[in-house]
Parts: sequence; C-alpha cells; structure tokens
Amino acid sequence: MLSYESSVTIGRAPADVFPYLTDTVKQGLYSDVPMRQITPGILATGSRMEVTFGIGPLKATIGLEVTAVDENTRMAFDTYSGPIKWQGKYLLKPTDGGGTNLSHEGTMVFTGLWRLVEPLVGAELKRNGAKEMERLKAVVEQA
Repeated sequence: MLSYESSVTIGRAPADVFPYLTDTVKQGLYSDVPMRQITPGILATGSRMEVTFGIGPLKATIGLEVTAVDENTRMAFDTYSGPIKWQGKYLLKPTDGGGTNLSHEGTMVFTGLWRLVEPLVGAELKRNGAKEMERLKAVVEQA
C-alpha cells in the first residue's frame, strides 16, 4: 500500500478554494491528470468520474466515486473500478489570516501486474501530487 499526504496554504478563503475541487473545468486548470466526468453537474456525493494516469506507455484508468462533500470543508473519494484501489480526501481549514490550509491525503493499493510498478509509479504520483497542490495555489491566488 502506498500512502501520501501533501498540503499547501492558499491566500484565499475556503469558499474561494473549494470550487476548484468540485468543478471539473476549474480542476483542469491545475491538474495534469486527465479526468472524464461520468455523472453530470458539479461533483457531489455519489458523483462518478474516470481519471487516467501513469508513466510513459503505462497508463491506468481508474473509476472514482465521490464519497463525501462537505462544502468548503472536505471532499473524499474512493475507487469503483480499475487496477489501483484509491481512497483519498481533501481537507480545507481556514487560517487566521483569511486563507486556507488545504491538505490532500490518501492510500493506493496496486493490484494485478500494476503491483510490479508500484514503487516507480507511486513515487511519481507522490511528486506530482505535491506539484499539483502548488499549481492549485497559484491558480486560485491569481483568480
């Protein structure tokens, strides 16, 4: 099992940050993980999407379902299909200065042949997760 955690402090209130987690158009402004929404509308509990990631020719498509949405506070997800079992969540906490401390944490279990590349792919996913949080910070603060 692979565990990850990253966080960033964004100079905007949680209400300004949260839509970047639940609006697929805004999500595309900072994420390099291609996402295809299965259910229409803003992401809510029960919404489904597919994400594709990997390194080079190794690509995995994972079906994700949103398991919790607490506006301006939390969004969580879990897999419903794919070779990697993924559970994750975003937590938003207001800072004293009117900003937001945003953390992203989760676990991944690689199955089948994907277990063989878990160390390589897992390390890349951890690096990209931290970079993605920094890109999110930049996008939200420039908006």
